Amino acid sequence: MRLRLVSYTPNIETLIATSMLTTTSGAQPSVLFERLINRPEKVKNVINRIEVQHGNILEHNRVIWELDATKDELLNILLNSKFFNVTKIADSKWLISTSLRTIVEYSQKYSDQFIEIIIDSITEISPQIHKLIKKGIK
Repeated sequence: MRLRLVSYTPNIETLIATSMLTTTSGAQPSVLFERLINRPEKVKNVINRIEVQHGNILEHNRVIWELDATKDELLNILLNSKFFNVTKIADSKWLISTSLRTIVEYSQKYSDQFIEIIIDSITEISPQIHKLIKKGIK
């Protein structure tokens, strides 16, 4: 099984931090986003307070990969989570997409090759979420 990151929502962690702060602030989301976009340390501090029971804050994004996998490997992924969108693009080649919420929830339930390569793939686009998953986000 091989995975290659194709595309993702820009500023994922800033969007997540904005979503978190929207629940506790009277400010408009666009105002919060503009306040956070150039303050990576503030974003990092907000992200580090994530609790998965409020997982909807992790849904405001999309990550897309190209997956080389057999039909059986893909079926196993889809049986484990219905929140992956899949499109066949060639024999044993698929486009697969989801949000960070699905990745976090999948990682809490399953320990397999697929989740390991997914987690590794988000290192650069969402370093704080990657770190939290590795620590075992609650």
